Amino acid sequence: MSDPTITTAHEPTISSADKRTDRKLASSTPLLLANLVETLVPLLRNIALAHLLPPEQFGLAISLAVVLGLIEVLSDFGLPIFAVRKPDALPSATALATLHSLALIRSAWLALILLLLSPLIAHLFAAQSSIWLYALLGPVVLMRGFENLGVKEMMRRYAFGREALVIASSQSVGLAATIATAFAGAGMAAMIIGMIATAAVTLLLSHLLSPTPYRLGWQAQAAAEATAFGKPLLINGAAVALTTCDRLLVGAWLGPAVLALYNVAYGTATLPRSILARFLTSAFLPLFVEQRDRGRAMTPLLDIWVLSLSAIALLYGWGLGLLGDRALGLVFGSLYQPSRLFMCLAGMGVGVKILMLLPTPAAYADGMTRLISWGSILSALSMLPAAICLFVWRNLELFIFAAALAEFCALVVLALLACRSFAFTRSILLFAVVLPFASVGSLGMLAVMAPAMTFAGWLAACSAILICALAAYGIVLHRTGAGSILFAQA
Repeated sequence: MSDPTITTAHEPTISSADKRTDRKLASSTPLLLANLVETLVPLLRNIALAHLLPPEQFGLAISLAVVLGLIEVLSDFGLPIFAVRKPDALPSATALATLHSLALIRSAWLALILLLLSPLIAHLFAAQSSIWLYALLGPVVLMRGFENLGVKEMMRRYAFGREALVIASSQSVGLAATIATAFAGAGMAAMIIGMIATAAVTLLLSHLLSPTPYRLGWQAQAAAEATAFGKPLLINGAAVALTTCDRLLVGAWLGPAVLALYNVAYGTATLPRSILARFLTSAFLPLFVEQRDRGRAMTPLLDIWVLSLSAIALLYGWGLGLLGDRALGLVFGSLYQPSRLFMCLAGMGVGVKILMLLPTPAAYADGMTRLISWGSILSALSMLPAAICLFVWRNLELFIFAAALAEFCALVVLALLACRSFAFTRSILLFAVVLPFASVGSLGMLAVMAPAMTFAGWLAACSAILICALAAYGIVLHRTGAGSILFAQA
């Protein structure tokens, strides 16, 4: 008699807790939409600038964004994140004032460095007459240092709306300012004007929407904990910066016009990958956590994960090889239409980057984040042989091929490390890693052997390769029984 009574008594409590959790998750929707805006703005900006600026000016405008992005990534030690996850033992107002001081110190140093390096950067891109534009990157960074982090701190209480408004508004205003000034004939200066507009709106809204007034202060404990939290992120930031310095290398050694083409073609090809990576990790992580909590064998789920990742990498790379050149030419114009070989090589590279996620959900579930850092480091190291090839031969397509091949070697090393940490089936893992690279690579070989092939012939060849690859996946799913497990998880 007591059990039903106890169950009934607890039911409202459990239901209320579930509803509260649902509301907390739903409250992050505005932030998700704002992040989507932040992802799409660079694409829309590039499309507009490709039609409004000549290739040389477009490439120099891109170089401004590349330099700012690199310096920000290299020096990022997670102050906005610490504002959200700081320990409750730290007084909120005092800790926030300390974070503001740290952010201002960081931005002041970066601004000084950019001012001092602006002549060298302008020389690197053969744009000595535009030194003042590169020097203006310093004030842009300094403006960002005065942002009120109180809006970000609100997210620890599931108040995401204000941060979403700051992101979406600043990105939209920056995009509008860039396009308007480019249309008015500002040339590459349109990029820096858009950056200033973005920083100004961010600064203004962060102060207007923050419940905590902006002030500077210092608390030794808060500074020590924020620094300890951020130091490891500097290493990861260095690795990420090295993987994204490809545009810097292309612009410095092949010129701004080639940089414009490379940024349009390769940058657009890789843009959906970041969104896809977050989605896949979020979708599979709960499954791995559930398997861990129930003490079940991880091998079947690991095999399904890597096969799913492999199939996505194949379809992504295959799609770029089939239609990438035509799609980019249609959107950006004929000046920015790459060759079929370029897009096949880009498809190989993006497919490998997708497969570099193979240890991610299991590592997150087990708390083995060091393995994820190893993936970033290995990806960064793969840029070194590609940079050597670019310096020696000055060939864009050879550079992309060397980068893809080197990162594939890094993927093999990461797969071996993952096998030591988790119970992957080695034969399935090997198949999943090799098939997408070999399939899209065969398209690249075909593009080299028959560059003048008609689109009808190219479509037939691509379709034949895809059918063979999908048949191979079907055979593996059938023989291993992974297919039934996949449908069971769905």
